[in-house]
Amino acid sequence: MATAGQADTPRAGGTEALRGLVVLHRRLSALATAHDAGPAAVVALLGEELGAVAGVVGPGPGHVVLAACAPGVDEAGAAAVLRAEVTGARGERVLAAAARGGRALRVPGSGTWVRVVVPVVVGGETAAFLLAEEDPVRRDRPAALDGDDVLLLAAEHAATIVGVLLGRERVLAAAAGHVRDDLLSGLLLDRARSAAEAAQWAEHVGFDAGVAHRVLVVVPHTGEPGAGEVRAGVARPPLLAEARDRLARLVPGVLAVVRDHEVVALVPAAADPVAVGTATAVALARGRDADRGWPVTVALGREVDDVAGLPRSYDQARRTVEAARRLGREGRLLRFDDLGVHRLLLQVPDPEDARTFAREVLGRLATDDSERTLELIRTLARYFREDGSPQRTAKALSVHPNTVGYRLRRAEELSGLALERYHDRLAAQVALEILGWME
Repeated sequence: MATAGQADTPRAGGTEALRGLVVLHRRLSALATAHDAGPAAVVALLGEELGAVAGVVGPGPGHVVLAACAPGVDEAGAAAVLRAEVTGARGERVLAAAARGGRALRVPGSGTWVRVVVPVVVGGETAAFLLAEEDPVRRDRPAALDGDDVLLLAAEHAATIVGVLLGRERVLAAAAGHVRDDLLSGLLLDRARSAAEAAQWAEHVGFDAGVAHRVLVVVPHTGEPGAGEVRAGVARPPLLAEARDRLARLVPGVLAVVRDHEVVALVPAAADPVAVGTATAVALARGRDADRGWPVTVALGREVDDVAGLPRSYDQARRTVEAARRLGREGRLLRFDDLGVHRLLLQVPDPEDARTFAREVLGRLATDDSERTLELIRTLARYFREDGSPQRTAKALSVHPNTVGYRLRRAEELSGLALERYHDRLAAQVALEILGWME
């Protein structure tokens, strides 16, 4: 086994071979500035000039073939050859050794073949491997590229160029991602100057107009990392990034963006947004104290099927999150459609004012936390949910209707309410909604 440090100047051909290698290096370097060049162009040039099998494979798992070429074989056939070379225990050991050493390796191949493996480093990490293989016995190259070390030296330079191209792709992908996130945020916040501009933004981010979507918002609840505002320039909390990744796994291609202290996603109705939101929250709860429930609140706006409806659905989802915060119902999934009277209660500046109103209406029912009193509250809430039917309430609670009647009278005594009066019934139901007993 030889390393790059052991390679000498090409022996056969002397000065002519050195000049040929310099020319090849220049041609490879030119690809770094070509706007449409990628790893495939580097591999094709390397294989064409040296008559070698060449390719680029990913770092794993599976070592996906990113580019491949071989004399007299189409791309699919060349990819199959490379895949066979890197799979198996021996191939894995060679790639691992190259990655650890951070330099090229020359190792024996099948029969008289010789293989060169070079790690492609991007940002200090091994982003891929460049492989080149030839049979020196049957080598057929121009005299200007003859020599036992030409393959190794050319492959090293080719790996450097592939690293430049992959790094450029990463930068461009990151820039495109920022633009996409900005446009998606602009759609949610209704910042487009016209309907036509909004339609252009939607087309650019890949929003499928005419398909029903719900805006889903994931927010870490109070006390969880990432629950507060995120200062500019500070890395986003891991929980938000994890939520976005989880959504992408559940709904491939989902449009999602991290905005300050929340993740916002446009989930197609066909994907069942409730199930997606629940699965996301459950996945984020793993490894945490189960008694604390979900570390996030998930809120869903109403269903929309056009670009114009996105800001409205997003606003509904955010108001739903605010309702959860005010009413102490964080760490669960809530839909705007289910808020009911709470949509009006959101207009109360101080949520404590609403809770004070509820306690005043219910009197001792709200202040006595004994099991007997809690039983009365549960019965009263079920009575309202059953539209004032003692029979249905009794069936739902598995008790006799006379028991329901007794409990309702006792609830009236403790609260001072008269349930036959419309205003008392309305006030009592609103109070129970505020305190969460109507769920």
